Amino acid sequence: MKISDIKIAIARKKLLALAEKPHGKSFSRKIGVILDSEDEKCFNAFLGLKQDLNLKEQDFLPVMCMERHVSNVIFDTPVISRKDFGWNGKPGEAAAAFVNSEYDVLISFTAEENKMADFLVSVSRARLKVGRKTEDKKGIFDLNISAEQSSPEVFITELKKYLKIINTTTA
Repeated sequence: MKISDIKIAIARKKLLALAEKPHGKSFSRKIGVILDSEDEKCFNAFLGLKQDLNLKEQDFLPVMCMERHVSNVIFDTPVISRKDFGWNGKPGEAAAAFVNSEYDVLISFTAEENKMADFLVSVSRARLKVGRKTEDKKGIFDLNISAEQSSPEVFITELKKYLKIINTTTA
């Protein structure tokens, strides 16, 4: 186990104590999106989802999740990396803002092996956690949608179908 993995393990333990799933009947439509690529096509596809769902600016929270901290020069979104968590497990400002928010839907559209994104998903409070993993060995997602990372439109189309089904069964 790497030293940086120990830091994340301590943060996970502390944050999981705080992150019980919110309860409620229907979705109030607050969506968090975790991306790990500065691909403009991918980012714009999720901005299209925001418009399709008629979400307000404060109800759509995208973040870039990277293993190593890099400056986000293309988009005006926070970047969360291992650097954002102290040795005592305390998250930095951007990470705390994202982790402490409650989401109706939390979307992780990241590479298959992104430990940092998996960590954020596991400690976040969300009614529905959606990922694009083909195999979810850790069981952190409620819904897995199989789609290539180069095809965010396919993922979003399938996600909208599931959200429509969920909204009609919870209403």
